[in-house]
Parts: sequence; structure tokens; C-alpha cells
Amino acid sequence: MSSKTDEASLDFLCVGLNHETSPLEIRDALVMNEAEVERAIRVLRDRGGAAEAMILSTCNRTEVYARGAAVTDLPLFVNDLLREIKGMDLGARGHRLYAYREPDSVRHLFQVACGLDSQVLGEPQIVGQVKDALALAARSGGSGPVTERLLDAALRCAKRARTGTGIGRGPISSVYAAVSLASKVLGHLSEKRALIVGSGEMAGLSVCHLVDAGVGQFTIAARNRERAQTLAAGIGARIVSLEAIPVVLPGADIVVCATAAPGYVLLEHTVRAAMKIRKNRPLLLLDLAVPRDIEPAAAKLPNVFLHDLDALAGIVAQSLEQRRAEVPKVEAIIDDELHRFMRWYRSLELKPTVTAFRGHFERIAQAELERHRGRFRPEDQPALESLTRAIVQKLLHRPTTRLNRAGEDGGTGLRRIDAVRDLFGMEAEEETDEDRDAR
Repeated sequence: MSSKTDEASLDFLCVGLNHETSPLEIRDALVMNEAEVERAIRVLRDRGGAAEAMILSTCNRTEVYARGAAVTDLPLFVNDLLREIKGMDLGARGHRLYAYREPDSVRHLFQVACGLDSQVLGEPQIVGQVKDALALAARSGGSGPVTERLLDAALRCAKRARTGTGIGRGPISSVYAAVSLASKVLGHLSEKRALIVGSGEMAGLSVCHLVDAGVGQFTIAARNRERAQTLAAGIGARIVSLEAIPVVLPGADIVVCATAAPGYVLLEHTVRAAMKIRKNRPLLLLDLAVPRDIEPAAAKLPNVFLHDLDALAGIVAQSLEQRRAEVPKVEAIIDDELHRFMRWYRSLELKPTVTAFRGHFERIAQAELERHRGRFRPEDQPALESLTRAIVQKLLHRPTTRLNRAGEDGGTGLRRIDAVRDLFGMEAEEETDEDRDAR
């Protein structure tokens, strides 16, 4: 196989759209379920000629990653694919898909995995979504040596960013800020009791974050009992009506109000009465509603800590500012991981691998020859060198022949090349040479 063909087989592209390029209604309409992803991967393999393919489809992005696709215009192909599977023609709507070729396609995935390309900077959920995308690609026959190695690199990059920088520190949403505040005001939350007023999306998010923070006892006060039962199902919560709030309030340490009521559902005199029963033990009130659910005068009561969305927004803004300051550190990690991946990526070309493979053994043979040269007479040196070369040639003949055939075996051949490089430590040797050159 020629060098030109080898290079073509390594083309790695990303085509997609995200929250910056498309509105929510389009992103929602293009979210693919597992069956649709499997179908799309089959089309990319069978009709698009891709050697490997992976699709990342969430509420914030739909992206196609493909290696070696045999189409002249992959964005057009992807547009047609989305029209076929999701019934939406982006071209007709005037929306353009972005497209990246390596190394930019690799950099983009690393940025996605690290949360730099997310709607909320540094959000952690995307890491699991990237991992799930490769697992689904593997089940659909789309994964291969490049996408598998790429995922390892992306996850390592995300882990380094998470542990080595502050990109994931601090609350990134009002609900998360509220729960973080609860820990600061009340300490460890494992023995605290929470009262959730409301049963909508904000109430559900609050329950999730409070459970993650260790809260184990919940009461839900809601007008819609059916939704409240759905919310309570996984946490064993007690359900009461809104009218029962004065009865259950004294037993709560954290109160989250998130209803759509037009007026206050928790009044100052109700809180004051509860504090008498509580003997003024600290009570945290978190008002996540618009308009507000809790009468502001309650904040004036001793040991009552009231925070509404405006106060929580300030906490979130401060956290986001701190996260933005960490972006250059994350980009430096991405640069390092990109360099490592692209060096490995280029190493899959057949001719350099065969050359490096033979060079590896020839260096070992030469080193041993030099180490023992003094044990032989000068007149025996030419024969000794000839014998050493002959042994190396015989040892390498069969593996080199099989390695040369790897270029004809697609993904299996790439795995063979990668295995040889790993087995004989060729990457480490080359990295050492680069470092030596840099010095």
C-alpha cells in the first residue's frame, strides 16, 4: 500500500452543530435515540465508506466523527443523513454545519470532553456523554483503533483538566449554588431534612443535587400530587398539600420553594411560628421561583437564612468568572494531549512503523555487539558483524512480512501496527528522541 493511501486512511473529521450555531428547537429536533444513532453509523460505514464512526448527540450538540470517509463533501452527506433520519433539512433552513479535520477535529473533541465547548463552562456531564457515544459506536460496529484511542485521550484530558485546574469548581447553576450554600450554612447534610415546595423541573433538580449532597429525608409539598409522587418515587419522600406547610415546616432544615404560584406560598408569620417550635435552630430558605415564593420579611428573623435567585445568580457569576480564568490552563493540557495523540496517530502509517521496528532490533544488536566486541580478535570483527546482521534479518523476516500486510487489513491492520509499537516500546523510544532533540 502506498504512502498516499496510508495517509488518506487516517482522515479524521468532525461535522456537527451545537448551542452556538443552532437554536434550541433545532437541537432538540435532531437529538438521536440509540436506534437512530445505530442507523446513522451504518449509513456512514456502508454508504459513506467510513472506516470508523461515532456520533455524539445531546440536547446541546449533534456531532458526527468519522475516519476515512470516502465522500467528497462530508457536511453535505451529514445534512442528507439528518434529513433521512430526523426529517430535517438544515440546508433548506439556512443553517450550516461546522466541519473540522485533524488536528482540529481532535482538539474540538478534547475541548468538548473538558467542558470548554459547553453551554455551561466546565459542566461535568459531557464526559459521560462522550463515553456513552463510544460505547454505542462499539455496539453499532462503528468504533475502531483510532476512535478507541481517541476516547482514551479525551477522557484522560478531561480528568487532567478536572483534577489539575479549577475548571469544575464552584456552582454553575442556581440550583447547584443553592445546595452548595446549604452545605456552607448547615455543614454536613447527611442528617438534615429538606422540604421541597413544588413538583416541577426546578424542584426535581433541587432533589437530585440534595441527594448527591447527602440529604436523606425529604417532604414534598405540592398542588399536583401526581407529579409529586413521580418526584418522590426514588427518594421515599413524604407528600403533603401546600396547606400543610405550617405543619411540616418546623421539621425542615432546608426549604426549597419552586412553584409557579402568583403570590407568596411561605409567609413571614409562618416562618416565625416554625422558628419558635425549632427553638431557633438555623433554617435555610431557598427561593428559586419567579415570582418569588417566600415573603422577603422572613429574612429578618434570627437564624433564618433566605436566598433568592438574584442572590444565587451572584454566586454563579463569581464561579463562572473563576472558571474562565482557568481556561488557559485547560487549553495547555489539551495542547499536550493533542500532541501526544497526533504523534500516535501519525505513527500508524505503515512505512515509518516498519522502519522503526527494524531499527529497534538493529540498535539492540549493535549495542550488544559493541558491549562484547573486546572479547573477539580484530580479524574476527567483520565476520561477527555479518553474523549479527544475518541473525537480525532472519528474526525479523516473518514479522516484517506480516507487518507489511497490515496496510491491507483495515482496522485489524491498524491494531496490529499499534500492538507492535506498544509491545516493543517504540513510542517511548521516539518520545525520548524528540526530547533529546528539544534539548
